[in-house]
Amino acid sequence: MKKVRFGIIGAGGISNHFHIPELTKIEEAEVVAVADINRERARMTSERFSIRHCYTDYREMLMREDIDAVIVATPHPTHAQITVEAIKNHKHVMIQKPMTTNSRDSAWIVEEARKNPDLKVMVLPFVYYDTPIYDHVKSVLRNGEIGKVCMAEARTSHGGPEKYMQEVAQMFGEEVNVWFFSAEKAQGGVLLDLGVYSLTRLVYLLGRAKKVSALVATLDKSSEVDDNNAVLIEMESGVIAVAESSWTQTPGQNTTSLYGTKGTIHLNYLGYDIAIFKEPSGWAYPNMPKEKEPQHTHRHFINCIVNDTTPIGTPEEGHHVMRIIEAAYESAKYGRIITI
Repeated sequence: MKKVRFGIIGAGGISNHFHIPELTKIEEAEVVAVADINRERARMTSERFSIRHCYTDYREMLMREDIDAVIVATPHPTHAQITVEAIKNHKHVMIQKPMTTNSRDSAWIVEEARKNPDLKVMVLPFVYYDTPIYDHVKSVLRNGEIGKVCMAEARTSHGGPEKYMQEVAQMFGEEVNVWFFSAEKAQGGVLLDLGVYSLTRLVYLLGRAKKVSALVATLDKSSEVDDNNAVLIEMESGVIAVAESSWTQTPGQNTTSLYGTKGTIHLNYLGYDIAIFKEPSGWAYPNMPKEKEPQHTHRHFINCIVNDTTPIGTPEEGHHVMRIIEAAYESAKYGRIITI
């Protein structure tokens, strides 16, 4: 397999802790350059991982002919502009979650990606659920082993982004700046940051959403954006689903439950990776690997580029999740059900 040459846009915590370390372990990947508007972050990241080139202007980096693909790992509101420019410079793109902060921007990415069908554009976090456990759940649902699924819930929560931002600041010797709490810089709160996981899991397992209503609140943080929310969804299949996210929960939670007429499935619940109840046998706790392979997120993206296959998490799928998030904010603001 040939090497896929990467440029990293955004030299923050997610690049330093996740994207670049994984790519450096993959023989078929090479990180050629990193870009960040903060010169010191770009320099320190390039030195930490022996990356030959660093930039403060990602547009300059995008002009390099020796870069095949980029990872967009910048603050949420910047994703759309950078992604579209990367596509126009004929680069494959992996977009850090959330895809954008509104459906207008996500539709812009969909439109540009469709103009360039030879490029692979992958939206996180869909590929995170391409695992043996989720494959098993999909098989159970497909075979009707828990009967008709009538309700579902997904919750993603932790104590807030402050600790993460403190760690990032310490990494670079900076003052702590929790930009997640700024309405201008983040354009949304925990629903964008963590709710995207809950919604993606529900869509990944149950299909598209049809109607959305929500309550969104700032209950504890000194924040201009939401720190807790609950989103009630009517799926196209008729399933009633609840997606929750919170920045005020200790310990954190990353659970999904599916309730059928003949059984129940819990994921990441009370110490079990998966628990399944089926009539008449009762509860079972299958033991299976959490990942299909090491560094699966990045290996999958590379394989799609090399083998010309469709990534898990297309722009269209990401756009649908953004429409749900936007509908949830609209519902909370006006107190009505929003049809997608």
